[in-house]
Amino acid sequence: MSHVAIFMFPGFGHVNPTLELSRHLVAAGHRVTYVVEEQHTASVTAVGARVVDYPWRRDGGGHGAVSGEDIGALGLAFLRESIAVILPRALAAFETDVPDLVLYDLESFFTARTAARRWGRPTGQLFPYVATNEHFSLALAVFDGAGEHVQQCIDLVAAQLAAEGREPDEVWPLLANFDRRNLALLPREFQPRGETFDSRYTFVGHSFATDQPGTGSWVRPAGTGPVALITLGTEVNDRPEFFRTCGTAFADGRWHVVLTVGPGNLPATGSDLAHLEVHEWLPFRAVLPHAAVVVCHGGMGSVLEALFFGRPLVIVPHTPEQTLNGARVVELGLGRVLSRAEFGAERLRATVEEVATDPRIRDRVARMREAMLAAGGPARAAEVVEGWLRERPDAAWARSGHGVEGVH
Repeated sequence: MSHVAIFMFPGFGHVNPTLELSRHLVAAGHRVTYVVEEQHTASVTAVGARVVDYPWRRDGGGHGAVSGEDIGALGLAFLRESIAVILPRALAAFETDVPDLVLYDLESFFTARTAARRWGRPTGQLFPYVATNEHFSLALAVFDGAGEHVQQCIDLVAAQLAAEGREPDEVWPLLANFDRRNLALLPREFQPRGETFDSRYTFVGHSFATDQPGTGSWVRPAGTGPVALITLGTEVNDRPEFFRTCGTAFADGRWHVVLTVGPGNLPATGSDLAHLEVHEWLPFRAVLPHAAVVVCHGGMGSVLEALFFGRPLVIVPHTPEQTLNGARVVELGLGRVLSRAEFGAERLRATVEEVATDPRIRDRVARMREAMLAAGGPARAAEVVEGWLRERPDAAWARSGHGVEGVH
């Protein structure tokens, strides 16, 4: 029985896409241990994995648009936490139970790669968002304007290596944006420059359970019009102006709108959202089979879940990554984007009507759904990981620093 360690940045959009992969690995007899922030303990243990947890709270992002500089600051804060707290806790937890393989996302690079090198174990990188290679870099889009923070990250890693007596050039493999083994939890057809990704990458289409338990737990009210699901995802919901605009856009009642507003954001009785069905949260898979369109922020999880059910999209992006995802949705003919400047009640309503009724969009969404299912999903991802476990390169190779390679 092999032991797999998974290091993920503590965001729902990072951790949740890995859960079905872990469920399959556990079902196949492997042990899986996550190193993750404590709020994810319940969801991780529910799939049969163990947890090495740590406390960390970050700012929700405020009310304005998130910039590359904001993301750079967050990355620097997480790197500092990785060095000071997460790495020591992981090394102590695995001291007598060293994993056979280390999986991680880009944000967890320092902890995962440093630990794997010390243990002499192979690594594999997970991409719950668009992947990076020599021809396309998510970081270049996301970290635009964050040069100072990026340099601080480089300096911090270099100082850490120097303190360990390692050579200065070792900083670059450690900072690589991809690995020699990479698993992208999305369809190649959605990936920008997807044709340039070689055999180092496997695209598995999606990360959802194919049986999708819970799809019957929401019942569409009788006599209602078409259903629109509107969400800003799990991370940032303190956008009262966004929700008020949605209320105005659908005030005539022709659409049945299911709106998720996040914990603690339920409107008071008699608010301007009273004509909508408002939830703090509910499983999207319960509503999506009934929806005609999904309005969301453009997080990869929300985008792929809508496409998994064959639903077109209206994207209202908040971060550089979401803007990139929205641009890809438009490029592929899967929906439309409304920028913050364009977002208003009339424009939102007109865009929802357009997306829901355009046969070309419906056709392209259907073809993307077919591509997602054909790629194999979490079951295929587990097969890939089991293949990596069988490789088992020797410890000298792993300690040499050649476990990862990439661009910067």
